[in-house]
Amino acid sequence: MSAYPEKDEHGILKSIFGCITDISQQKWAEDFQKQRRDEAVELKRQQENFIDITSHEMRNPLSAILQCADEIASSLNRHKTGDAAPDGSTTWDTLVDSCMEAANTIALCASHQKRIVDDILTLSKLDSNLLLVTPIDVQPVVVVRNVLKMFESELNSNDIKGQFQVDQSYKDLAVDWVKLDPSRLRQVLINLMTNAIKFTQGRPSRSIVISLGASKDVASVGMAYIPARYPDQEDVTDGADWADGEKLNLHVAVTDTGPGLDDDEKKILFQRFSQVSPRTHVQYGGSGLGLFICRTLTEKQGGQIGVESQKGEGSTFAFYIKVRRANNPQPDPSAAMPTPQINPAKLLMPMSPTQQLTRSPVPSIGILQSVPSATMLASSNDAARMLDVLIVEDNLVNQKVLQRQLQLSGNKTHVANHGGEALQALRQSRFWDEEKAAVVKGSLLSWSCCSGSSGDKENRRNISVILMDLEMPIMDGMTCTSEIRRLESEGIITQHIPIIAVTAYARPEQIENAKAAGVVSPSPDA
Repeated sequence: MSAYPEKDEHGILKSIFGCITDISQQKWAEDFQKQRRDEAVELKRQQENFIDITSHEMRNPLSAILQCADEIASSLNRHKTGDAAPDGSTTWDTLVDSCMEAANTIALCASHQKRIVDDILTLSKLDSNLLLVTPIDVQPVVVVRNVLKMFESELNSNDIKGQFQVDQSYKDLAVDWVKLDPSRLRQVLINLMTNAIKFTQGRPSRSIVISLGASKDVASVGMAYIPARYPDQEDVTDGADWADGEKLNLHVAVTDTGPGLDDDEKKILFQRFSQVSPRTHVQYGGSGLGLFICRTLTEKQGGQIGVESQKGEGSTFAFYIKVRRANNPQPDPSAAMPTPQINPAKLLMPMSPTQQLTRSPVPSIGILQSVPSATMLASSNDAARMLDVLIVEDNLVNQKVLQRQLQLSGNKTHVANHGGEALQALRQSRFWDEEKAAVVKGSLLSWSCCSGSSGDKENRRNISVILMDLEMPIMDGMTCTSEIRRLESEGIITQHIPIIAVTAYARPEQIENAKAAGVVSPSPDA
């Protein structure tokens, strides 16, 4: 709007001339462009975050695989040449145990990588509309039981009680053979079970229950499902492949005793690249794709998915899919066969409360910029190069692999589960000046884990180098490294200690941030 006054020769206002233009369309277009721009920026941020997480989840077990393969080759070579290991062991049983443990770790790492790759490939197929639902005659009870059996060893190793129960609704409708796509049902269940195990391990009460029900009317179930993105799509069971059996809804729920979710956390579930919090993948692992894939797959099968949860009281993820009764079932013997599952029981030890904070029982090893082998840190033929290495790593398998590799090279190792324990280990080292620490006030002294005496100077540890994971609970690697450098500058730690960042993050800004915090680039002379 613009307005101009008109005055007479005496300067008195005669009238006001104005012009009004409707720019609603222009403003709507500007708002729409801003919205699209903000969406593009957010999508780019999510994609970068997804790439970081995927890189982390893929590169970490890859490093463990390389280290374990090197251990197997070195052990067999020593046995072939008749050389003793650094610890003096030469027996055949010791060699077999060592190689079997390394092989089991490799298998577990490969299994984890396969899950990530499967999620990415599934996402690609969904985006390209190449993922089809192919119904065959199966018994849902058998499919669900076999999925639970796939996770039997993982449940046992984490002391989680797994149960399968058939609801009365399933029995009332006398459901037996139906037409559905067992591979798609299995994929949804595997993703939900994987999440349930990750979030339940380490909890005081560990239980996961899978329930199976059926209905003719979804509204009668009472579950609040997430609205379908395409509510007007055709009924998937109307296709020719589904025959003409009675239409039913198959209901599956996975209930766990995990930490639960609050209302804000539930709002961002089932979205692409999203997790409950930015640090979820750090503590529990995962790519942020599992629940999005579950939602898409259930909707492709004519169903919906939802969650009921309260903070601190566990969660129930429930979904339904549309099926038809199989009037003349033609069983496919391979349809309900479970995928072989790696048994991690040999390599997973009972976890302490601190170790239960690890992000998942999945290896996560990677050295910033490059991955030096243990022999790069010290040569077994040069006793002067033997090192006392402090491994700061929250993942139990990582600790074992790194310790084993370093010990095979003749090094001494110490382990800390997070940055706070690393600072406590330094307080017990010969580099710690207790008198100076009593004078200088700093944030370190507020850490309960660092309370108490540092011990006699003669009996203190000698730490040559620190291998520092960057993503840990309690205190992360960046914070711990900055604190160590501060203590060095104040004279509380009397000697510079090299810190090598152990991480799978490799973007330039991440490397620079790590260097700025005080880590060094790994090299043979580090």
